[in-house]
Amino acid sequence: MKSIYPALLISLLISSMVHAQNYEQFVGTLRAGFRQISYSGKLQGCEINFETSTQDFAYRAGKPIIAVGSIALYIEPFGMMLKLGVADVLNSNIVEAPYYAFIKTSNGTTAGSIYESHEADNKGYRLFVPQINNTTLAVIIDIVSGENPTIGFNRSKNGMDVLLPIDLAVKDTSIGGNGSLKHTYSQDTINEFRKCVYDIFSMLEESPAESN
Repeated sequence: MKSIYPALLISLLISSMVHAQNYEQFVGTLRAGFRQISYSGKLQGCEINFETSTQDFAYRAGKPIIAVGSIALYIEPFGMMLKLGVADVLNSNIVEAPYYAFIKTSNGTTAGSIYESHEADNKGYRLFVPQINNTTLAVIIDIVSGENPTIGFNRSKNGMDVLLPIDLAVKDTSIGGNGSLKHTYSQDTINEFRKCVYDIFSMLEESPAESN
């Protein structure tokens, strides 16, 4: 998989950035969506996928990057996962896996928790699986409550964090007539994720009774 973000959008972004050198106008969420994960027809997880752009002042001297990833909650085994890949827009969209990444909300964070890290199947992406505890679980609760999460990542051990606020209401993005980003908004992603998470917790509550 070379890329999961829109090729047309990226080509337009590159063209505009190269000529205008005005990277700030392209900062922000490009897309957020929901995917229900199931095996053999049985619900296994709830996933928010996202694409967002920013300027990387920590590692790329303010040049534009696009981060692509997902936040997921699984039922068997019960746990969370963050998947992230970072593309340098002006460098042929080469996707590189971060050294470390985390999710942050007002009441919770996965940063600092014991975690497992794995290379994803698609090159340039890494999976981060934090230990489930009150602090990490609060992230999911905040998102279900309607809060937008922030993704943080660094490219090297003890490196500076790059923070990426994710607007879950951005359904899609196109290039406007003046060359700026034009967003389409919807509450579908958060509503569908909320319902899915409720379904998972309902299944978890029913499981002990089923085993008796």
